[in-house]
Amino acid sequence: MSNERNERNSRVTQLASTTQITPITLITPAKRLIINCDDYGWDAPATQAILELGAARQVSSTTVMANFATDADLRALARLASPTLSVGLHLTLNAGAPLSTAAAVPSLVNQDGQFYSSSQLWQRYLRGQVRRAEMKTEVAAQLRRLAGAGLALTHADSHQHLHQYPLLGPVLLGILRELGVRRVRRLTAAGRLDGRGLVLQAFALSSRAALRGLATPGALVSTFSTEPASADGFRRGVAAAFQRTDTAEFMSHPGLSERPGSPLMRVPEYAFWRSGEASEILRELGGELVSYANV
Repeated sequence: MSNERNERNSRVTQLASTTQITPITLITPAKRLIINCDDYGWDAPATQAILELGAARQVSSTTVMANFATDADLRALARLASPTLSVGLHLTLNAGAPLSTAAAVPSLVNQDGQFYSSSQLWQRYLRGQVRRAEMKTEVAAQLRRLAGAGLALTHADSHQHLHQYPLLGPVLLGILRELGVRRVRRLTAAGRLDGRGLVLQAFALSSRAALRGLATPGALVSTFSTEPASADGFRRGVAAAFQRTDTAEFMSHPGLSERPGSPLMRVPEYAFWRSGEASEILRELGGELVSYANV
């Protein structure tokens, strides 16, 4: 019995010495960043900048102002759109004219047939002067125009964050959901302590419940909205976002020239993305560039 036991132990020892055991390695998922260019179609300098950056794969997403973009703009974007360059709706009820006739959406337009400004629209909504059915009519028209141009939309955001305004935002989010939109931008304004940043944080809190059931990135980086684009600003904003979430969105407004009367700093943004610095910094931060299709 003892000899049998010794023989068995010898075989076990020999097996252990000749068997290579591969250690289990836990792989931490890479952080993911969407670089979304807002305002496609707003004007030629913005549109051309976004097309160039998308073709160079320096950005991964864009959202279209359907009531501004020309048919040629939409055809150009349809040729460029891909799983690595997602396209969404930049919902606009606060600039320009509606795609619907003014008679179909009278509560949304002034006497000249133009949309009210963001603050005017919000105040009118709070006073009960804006009809939900008319908002849905116009949102549907904007989605329909983009789909008709052959664009497979992945998501939506809105001009000047209208979809997250208190009380109005939840209604717009509900309309987007009813019309089949499943991914939207989540406004966070994290880390911004300026006056507008604090207002945006309040907006984000007010619409948080309405975002349930919609897929969103975990954080929105808006560094270039308050300072000229730079490697330091990009690194700082993305690093802070990656501390909070695995998937973040960087909001951008590039352009080949500045837009008169706008506080946006479009030319520095365009130059920064074109430089390719963002790709290197993103790798250093352990992140990868993805589109809204990955949300």
